[in-house]
Amino acid sequence: MYIRHPHAVHSIIRRTSLCLAVAATLAACGRTEAQTDAGTTQLQGIVFEDENLNGVRDGKEKGLARVRVSNGRDVVMTDVRGRWFLNAKPGDTIFVIKPRHWIPPLDKDGLPQFHYVHNPSGSPEGLDHAGVKPTPEDPGVIYFALYRNPEEEQGHHKVALLGDPQSRNLTEVDYLARDVVEPMVGTDVAFGIGLGDLAFDDLGVLPGHNAVMGRTGIPWFNVHGNHDMNFDVDDDALADETWQRIYGPATYSFDWGTAHYIVIDNVIYDGNGKYHGGFTEQDLDFIEADLEHIGKQTLVVLLMHIPLTGVENADELLRLIADRPNTVSVSAHYHMQEHHFLDFPSDTQRTDPHHHLINATACGSWWKGAPDEYGIPHAMMSCGAPNGHTLLGVRDFDYSLRFVPAGTDPRQQMHIFLPGSISQSMTGGTEVVANIWSGSKRSSVRMRIDDGPWITMAHDVRPDPYYEMAKLSESLDGKPRGMPLPNPRPSPHIWVASMPSDLAPGGHVIEVESTDMFGNVDTGHRIFRVTPESTTGS
Repeated sequence: MYIRHPHAVHSIIRRTSLCLAVAATLAACGRTEAQTDAGTTQLQGIVFEDENLNGVRDGKEKGLARVRVSNGRDVVMTDVRGRWFLNAKPGDTIFVIKPRHWIPPLDKDGLPQFHYVHNPSGSPEGLDHAGVKPTPEDPGVIYFALYRNPEEEQGHHKVALLGDPQSRNLTEVDYLARDVVEPMVGTDVAFGIGLGDLAFDDLGVLPGHNAVMGRTGIPWFNVHGNHDMNFDVDDDALADETWQRIYGPATYSFDWGTAHYIVIDNVIYDGNGKYHGGFTEQDLDFIEADLEHIGKQTLVVLLMHIPLTGVENADELLRLIADRPNTVSVSAHYHMQEHHFLDFPSDTQRTDPHHHLINATACGSWWKGAPDEYGIPHAMMSCGAPNGHTLLGVRDFDYSLRFVPAGTDPRQQMHIFLPGSISQSMTGGTEVVANIWSGSKRSSVRMRIDDGPWITMAHDVRPDPYYEMAKLSESLDGKPRGMPLPNPRPSPHIWVASMPSDLAPGGHVIEVESTDMFGNVDTGHRIFRVTPESTTGS
C-alpha cells in the first residue's frame, strides 16, 4: 500500500528557524554561495519523515539520513539530520531519489511530489503552454517529505508500462480510459510508468490525461516524450518547461522493492519542431553518479521514450551498465512491439546482450481504424499486435515482461491467419501464419493439427495479414470507417509453417503453442475446413 496526501503540492518549501542552523552548517563546511561557480546558487534542504501526512515538517518529525538528492547531474546523500547541499543552475530541478520502503506525497492524480524547480527568472513569457513561475533566488531551506511505504510486504511487485497514450484531445483521453485504463483498476500493480508522448503536441490535454490515470489508485511516474515538448522555444534546454511544471524532472531515478528505476529524457530538441534521440552529457553524468550508490547485483530498469536502436549515442549508456549483470530497458515511440538484444560495445568485454523492449502503445496506431461497438477505434499497431500495455514483474534481482492486449482477454497473446475453407488439393501449399504479439527471437513456436504431431514454426519478418486486410476494408460503400491506418510494415513477431498435404475433408483445428523467454506458455486455436474439389467455397 502507499499513502496519498490529498493536499500535496508540487514542491514542499517552507522557511523555519532551522534556516539559521543550516546556514551555520554551510559556513562551517566552507560552502558559501560566493564560492559556487558563476551563475549557480548553493541550495540547501532537509528530507524528513512526514508522520502526520500534512506535507509540512512539524514538531519533532525527524530528518532522514542517507537519502539521495540530485540536481540532475550530481547525487548527494543526506547527513544524520536529513540535511543536503547542492549547487543549482537556473532551470535545474532538485529532486529526492525515492528510497526503498518510502514514498513522497502524491497529488490527487497519483503524481509523486518529489522535486523543487529552481528558476528565478521563470519560464519564457508567451509560451503556448504555461511553464514554471519565477522562484526565489534564495528559497531558504527546501523540505522534501517522505512517508513510509513497506514495499517488502509486496515481495514480487508489478509495474504497468504504458507507451504513447498520445491523445490529441479529450475524446481520445476517453478512449484511453475505456480501452486501457479501466481494466487496471483494482489490480495488484504497484505503480505505473507512462513511457512518453502522454499528449499529442497539445499539452492542454495533460490535466485530463492525469485525471484518468490517477483513478487507477496507483502512483504514476512519467517519461518525457517528443510530443510532450514545448515546440515554441529555440532549443532543448527550454523544451520541457511545461513538463517541469506538471511532472518535475525529465531525468530522475527511484528505488522500489529490490529494483532501481532510472527515467531518462532521451529526446533532444533541435528547434523548429525537429528532434533526435540521444543522451545529453548531463543525463549521462547523472546516471553515472546515480549508479555509484546502487549495488552491482541490483536490477536496474532503464525507462526512456526513443528506443536505443534510434539513439545516436546508445553505446555511452551501455558502457555505464556493462558491469551490471541485471539490467533491462524499455521504450515506446515506434507504435509497434519488438524485443531487441543489443550487443555491448566491444571495449566493455561484455559478451551477453542487453535486453531492450520497444513497448506496445496504448493508442496503438494513433487511435486509427474502424470503431468497435463502443465507438473505440480498433487501433491495431502496424506490426499486427493490438494496442495495450505491458506488465513488468520484479522478484529479487530478476524480471519478467507480459503483454496485456486492450479490449480482449489478457490470456490471448496471438492470432492465427488461415483461410476458413481450403481445397483438399491445396492443403500442402497453404501456410499457417501466427502473430505472437510479444514474441522475440528467444521464443519457440510450434503447431499441430487436431492431435497430430507437433510441427516447428519458423520465425519470419513480413506484414501481418490481418493488418493488410484491415487496410483493404477501411471504407464501406465508399464511406470512411474511422481514420485511415498507417501502411503495413514488416512485423518482427511472425511465425509460419506449411500445412500437411494429407488432411482429410471435414473440420479441423490448429493449435499454436508459444513459449517465451520467461517460460510463459500460450496457446491459440484456429478452426478450418478441408473441402473436396467439387465443394470448394460451399
